[in-house]
Amino acid sequence: MTERKTAVLFTTGAIAAYLFAVLAIHIAAPDVPIPPEEFPEKCPDGSSNCSMIGPLPYRSDGQTELRFNSSLEHVMSVASEWAESQPRTNSLGEWPDQHHFVFTSLVFRFPDDFLIRGFCDEGHSVIHVYSESRLGVSDFGVNEDRVFRFANHMSSVEMPTSECTGE
Repeated sequence: MTERKTAVLFTTGAIAAYLFAVLAIHIAAPDVPIPPEEFPEKCPDGSSNCSMIGPLPYRSDGQTELRFNSSLEHVMSVASEWAESQPRTNSLGEWPDQHHFVFTSLVFRFPDDFLIRGFCDEGHSVIHVYSESRLGVSDFGVNEDRVFRFANHMSSVEMPTSECTGE
């Protein structure tokens, strides 16, 4: 066999293997919206692919919430704008008090669920965030980093002052 034929066969095989891997990942981890009533209470024990800012924080420096003196509608809008500005991100579901985004890795297209839940508490808008890889046992710190970047962004945005009334 000539070197050219060998190179063509190798390249074709590599492309076919890549496409098969991406297809297998897509089949193994289908997009299923997570509605507000199914917002996870916590990350799985010992997880290396989940991060949460919420009542049971995980890989988030112990943050239990993000709190804002602004309307819930505005806070959720700012949160959505940040998520939508990130590369390879799609909205999977949007409710008044929760948004579900999917972040997809560049090469193999691994999906990570990113949930933002908001509610009113004592006149403030409160946000909980949950980010988890659907497949694998480790995310190499991607979800933890994403949650920190989100929290830093939300803390840096100047929002109009208003009371959260839950309406």
